[in-house]
Amino acid sequence: MSFETRKTPQMLGVRTCQCDFCRRQGAVNISDPAGAIEIDCGPDDIHRYRFALRTADFLICRTCGTYVAAVMGEGGRIVSTINVTGLRMADFLDIEEAPADYAAETTEARIARRFEKWTPTRFVHTQLAASNFGPH
Repeated sequence: MSFETRKTPQMLGVRTCQCDFCRRQGAVNISDPAGAIEIDCGPDDIHRYRFALRTADFLICRTCGTYVAAVMGEGGRIVSTINVTGLRMADFLDIEEAPADYAAETTEARIARRFEKWTPTRFVHTQLAASNFGPH
């Protein structure tokens, strides 16, 4: 997985979602709507997990069980946020975490926020790129 941004880690900051899933995983996430993420794993490498509103796929490594990213898409547009703790992105690990609570969001507001704030994403493997990452 690669993450490209013109911002420093301090400029981006890190978020800790307060939902049960993210808290259990110890997730600390980043995204940059002006950046780019490339995910280079095949369908045998990850497990796609959906819960609650089922608006995004949480990608879990089949080898180690780490939550690495959350992905959402519509049509050809795919966006994601990545877990810097799970990916051991050292430049982000000492930044003060900003708790984020999205529990009060409507489904529509959550989708709109993600398309506005998450990072444009491309999958290297066509089997995943062709997957439906839209809300179900």
